[in-house]
Amino acid sequence: MAEPIKFYFDFNSTFSYIAIQRIDELAAKHGRNVDWRAISLGHLFQAQNITPPPSLPAKFKYLSVDFPRSCAMVGLPCKMPASFPPDVRLARYVFWHLKAKDEGLSHRFSKLVSAAIFGRGEDMATAAQLAQACGSLGLTEAAIDAAGSDSAAKKAVVNALDGAVADGMIGAPFFVVDGEAFWGADRLDQLDWRLSGKR
Repeated sequence: MAEPIKFYFDFNSTFSYIAIQRIDELAAKHGRNVDWRAISLGHLFQAQNITPPPSLPAKFKYLSVDFPRSCAMVGLPCKMPASFPPDVRLARYVFWHLKAKDEGLSHRFSKLVSAAIFGRGEDMATAAQLAQACGSLGLTEAAIDAAGSDSAAKKAVVNALDGAVADGMIGAPFFVVDGEAFWGADRLDQLDWRLSGKR
């Protein structure tokens, strides 16, 4: 059986939003599973000595046009949150807490959170905000607070960063398929092509 596709992302990454909403469906088309890995993109940039896009005015100006256009192309709603980059530390911890218990639930959580942040422009920094966005999953504010205090989840974020650096991650979203890396939501078509057996 083929190894799962590694999928590195961060909840504060615009283009991760697009990938989060699409990667499972693409992988299922090819009979592949996906190993989702939430990381801290800010710490990745530090580790790889990369200047974050918001710190480069010309690049950020371009991305402010390219991101809504990219969302429109794939039929996703798009609204930037008032605070950018948004505070998603708690969401990362909750993701890893859920992943340890139920992989599928962690995916559904991620889709709801990313849609709230970049589809509706909502803040998702607090347990109350996350609980409101993820009420359909049965996640209460108390459960989210508890997940945010999970030491194993916090350690998982650190371990995921180490794995991302080892895999050569330079930005989000980032995929590794059978040892080959793909960077960006605009590489999902190339990922589809590769999974089709094209060389």
